[in-house]
Amino acid sequence: MRVAQSLGLPVDLDWDPAYNVAPGRPVPVIATDPDSGDPIATHAQWGFHPHWAGDKAPTPINARAESLRSSRYFLGSFRHHRCLVPADGWFEWTESHGKKLPWYFHRRDDIPLTFAGLLAKGKDDNLTMAIITEPARGMAKTVHDRMPLVLTRDSIPAWLAPGLEDPDELREQVHHESIEEFETYRVSPAVNRADSEGAELIDPVPTQPS
Repeated sequence: MRVAQSLGLPVDLDWDPAYNVAPGRPVPVIATDPDSGDPIATHAQWGFHPHWAGDKAPTPINARAESLRSSRYFLGSFRHHRCLVPADGWFEWTESHGKKLPWYFHRRDDIPLTFAGLLAKGKDDNLTMAIITEPARGMAKTVHDRMPLVLTRDSIPAWLAPGLEDPDELREQVHHESIEEFETYRVSPAVNRADSEGAELIDPVPTQPS
């Protein structure tokens, strides 16, 4: 419910906390009810695979913001089937001496955030999802060259609006959060294991001098 209150959305969110969400798993999303046009809470498999795509088609977990309008794979969902992916933060990795070092990004004020996402019905009508990414900005560039598209709260109504289909109008009405709202720190490499879980995964760990 903390997410719903922070976003100003009239949806009932009853999700168990998860601290290490890996691709291929069902994740909570906020979508638009096709009948009423109201926001609804549901789940979608993290890995975008439309029902019309063949078995050998890719199942991307991310969609690049700058190429959405030219992508046959994503354009239909960009225009008609957008969603929010609520989160408290996200992980990125650097590499040092052959080891993957995880970093956790979150808002400085710890307010929950929302990634822009795309939905597609897969086989058996199950929902599949990809998170939209953009070029990394500010301090995020020191860790990775991409980052999730984190929407401002004011952008949420337009992003979920079922009648807003024009890509140019979407770009005018939808904006990302300022990178200055975020901070990052190193966390335990235990997060590198998909079966690891627990709040301690987002606790900061001391960094060693290089």
